[in-house]
Amino acid sequence: MHEFALTEDLLKLSREEARKAGIVRLDKIIVSIGDLSGISIDSIEFAFSFLREEDEITKEAELVVKRVPGRGRCTSCGKELELDRLYLYCPDCNTPTVEITEGRDFYVVSLEGQDADELAGKSTESDGEGSPES
Repeated sequence: MHEFALTEDLLKLSREEARKAGIVRLDKIIVSIGDLSGISIDSIEFAFSFLREEDEITKEAELVVKRVPGRGRCTSCGKELELDRLYLYCPDCNTPTVEITEGRDFYVVSLEGQDADELAGKSTESDGEGSPES
């Protein structure tokens, strides 16, 4: 299951980037996964649910997956195609010239989190002990 290794790398990258940005807790990790990438979204989500626990920074993070449908174009006739699998032949001109244009990628779109000051401010507000300093 290569999704486990991919999820490990995803979390490692997210943790590194969060630390560089001064984020101490990630709330959301938003990723894009193409339908033609060969990656099982269910397997990524399953692995994420366990692996996020390995570090405080990702322990409460939510994984948000943006699915990207497969798209292609026949380089012979120019036909734009929606692809649910990899096609070798164009359904219009029957030539083996379909070029994939979308849906093969897997990447981090964005990270959402909080720095230490934001966390301190939130906990002060929730304790009812007054408002945090500006």
